[in-house]
Amino acid sequence: METQIMKILLDCRFKKGAGPNVATLYMLDELIRLNTKHEFIVLHNPNQSLPEYPGVEKLVVPVKSNFLEFLWVQFYLPKLFEKLKIDIYHSLKHVSPLFTKIPTIEYIHEVGHFFSEGLEAFNLSLANRIYHYHLKGWSMRRATHIIGTSQQCEKVLHQKLGISKEKISTIRYGLDKKFRVIDDRGKIVECCQRYGLPESYILCVGNICAQENYDSVIKMYSKLRSQNENAPKLVLVGDTGNAESDFLELMKQLGLNEDVILTGFVEHRDLVYIYNGANLLLFPPTVAAFGIPPIEAMACGIPVVASNIDAIPEISGEGAALLFDEPRNVDKMLEAVNLVLHDHQLRQELRNKGFERAKEFSWEASALRVLDLYEIIGREKICNLHSAGSYSI
Repeated sequence: METQIMKILLDCRFKKGAGPNVATLYMLDELIRLNTKHEFIVLHNPNQSLPEYPGVEKLVVPVKSNFLEFLWVQFYLPKLFEKLKIDIYHSLKHVSPLFTKIPTIEYIHEVGHFFSEGLEAFNLSLANRIYHYHLKGWSMRRATHIIGTSQQCEKVLHQKLGISKEKISTIRYGLDKKFRVIDDRGKIVECCQRYGLPESYILCVGNICAQENYDSVIKMYSKLRSQNENAPKLVLVGDTGNAESDFLELMKQLGLNEDVILTGFVEHRDLVYIYNGANLLLFPPTVAAFGIPPIEAMACGIPVVASNIDAIPEISGEGAALLFDEPRNVDKMLEAVNLVLHDHQLRQELRNKGFERAKEFSWEASALRVLDLYEIIGREKICNLHSAGSYSI
């Protein structure tokens, strides 16, 4: 059955940052580029910088505080659904309106909030615990359909929240084409020099926050330097706004301020060169519903060392990354890093397998699956057969 032209509201509110925020923008770009049928309206924050999308209307949240924004979304936005004749609401990141009658889709980036280890890793405030655990859980139970980023994400939502697997689609993050092997060494050096990076370094990519496990990385790196004073320096790429004073004090106590480089937030146009300049990527989080940096590094031909937890084995694939157990175990992390630094054959094997693995990720393919989901929900709406768990893709 052919669906009619639908009006779909894409809620892409986010602040500048990495991980899910970047993924939200990539997905939005691809959905708009590939859409040839439906009418999209993009909801965003007042200070949020988005590209111009020809023919796409933008709707701005008229308040700035998080609490007032939540109230506006919950109580005023549903009225706009009626006024604008919205057929489907798709939240690319946030809690959906809880009391709307139209079909809703939620894109779930992280599920660590739904078990005790994850809550501890995220170190959330009480308000954020209520939002991410209770309100987000309520919102997902009421949603028409949920998009998760991995099979592990689907498993957690089913086991912890009791959500039917038929109501969840696993649609992985994609990979932007800018992440590739750069043959021009001069361009790599020029970019690295702008950020004060050395010729040789171990790279970590991710905001400086609790779940990224950088305290363990710093302790591991201290041991590495004690073993070999000529070891590559350590470069941490990511927003430092949430870096705890304990983390900065640990660097100081271990005497690593000269050997650990904090770049702050880096635009993706520069990040590809920083990947290409690295000896290896170390990705050590304690919770992960996906893991974008390993795939980006693989596409750049850089060997990956990562913690063997949550969705990371699923995403990294068979033999494409060197995984180590117990992400907080400094000695196991050190052993894995040393293996890649000193075993040329292993390093080349990881490069080759990683490069092939990265080819399996595409934002275009992921966005096409989301567009197919719109069609399925649209057909069900036409037939007036809306029922919980009736949508699968």
